[in-house]
Amino acid sequence: MASITPQDGPVAVTGCTGFTGAHMVRELIHHGYTVRACIRDATSWRGQDGVDYLNRLPNVEIIDGCDLFTPGSYDAAFKGCSAVFHVAAVLGNSADGKSQPLGSGDVSTDVYDGGIVGTQNVIDAINASGTVQRLIYTSSMAAVTPPADPHAGLGRGGAKGAALPDGYEWTEADWASDGVEPQAWAAPRNAYSKSKVDTERFINDAADASDGRWDAITINPAMICGPILFKAQVGQWIEQIGRVAGGLEPTWPAKYDQYYNIIDVRDLVAAHRLAAESSVDHKASLGGNRYLMHGSGGRSHLRLGTDVKQIIQELFPTFVLGSPATVTSKGEPITVEWKYTNDSKKAKSVLGATLRPVQDTIRDVVETSIELGVITPTLR
Repeated sequence: MASITPQDGPVAVTGCTGFTGAHMVRELIHHGYTVRACIRDATSWRGQDGVDYLNRLPNVEIIDGCDLFTPGSYDAAFKGCSAVFHVAAVLGNSADGKSQPLGSGDVSTDVYDGGIVGTQNVIDAINASGTVQRLIYTSSMAAVTPPADPHAGLGRGGAKGAALPDGYEWTEADWASDGVEPQAWAAPRNAYSKSKVDTERFINDAADASDGRWDAITINPAMICGPILFKAQVGQWIEQIGRVAGGLEPTWPAKYDQYYNIIDVRDLVAAHRLAAESSVDHKASLGGNRYLMHGSGGRSHLRLGTDVKQIIQELFPTFVLGSPATVTSKGEPITVEWKYTNDSKKAKSVLGATLRPVQDTIRDVVETSIELGVITPTLR
């Protein structure tokens, strides 16, 4: 198995103006790597903010024009690289016809194509490079746990989940598509999960077809949170934690209460690097070349309106906090239930990954949100 070191040459990271991508670059330069930071558009509002941050880091070369929807756009970036960290993805909150100008504008189509079509372009560039030995792909727990059951509140469970015992622990051997009816699995609301499942399998097939020239490792994170490096990174789960700290109601994916299964972005990108540097036979381990990174720093799940809010209140006792809604517009109570457990046992035992306390993660989300002017706390 290929193991990568800084002495093997530069490495490339896709999606470097995103939350995980920029943290991935930061992690790598801290450990001596020279990084090709791939971004789609340096002139966009997100691109300008990201480039300003990346330009302050040493040993980083910014490669503009790397678009998941454009064949050949990664060729120059990957040439001469020893490894590729494929972090870029099209998310539901960015597939709006504006953030992805070369997409179709249809959310489910662009989310799915951003995985499959975009990864085909990444793989083509890896094969063209002649030097890349390893691909580390950022998948998601959405490729592991089945789709949410619309009749069971906001917790994830789905068709397979209904047949699982309380306390079931997800592992690398689980796939989100297991036990889900094909028609339901193909529904637009499952585009992200389906994209991640199909992309993982597509990458594995491509690595096998390379005749040993390169291999692939997948990392499956849960809800990625942690310090914000620049303002354009604000979105998804970190934004909602900041909103609660700022006395506001959550907005994404809904205003309602739900469980959070947090992974600190710094622990996540460290696991990516450790996977790249590892010489173990990943495919021979449980679930193959996948590593789940989740578990809220040792706590399997945290309810936003109680657990997360309580941690914020303990850390910032003078703040007036916001709360998620617990009743629908029709006056019906929101049912929030979590029956399963999460851990990162394999990543910790095989890669040596570590998880910091979730209190540290939440504190750093709030503090950087204040520092960047994302939120202004209301004091008691």
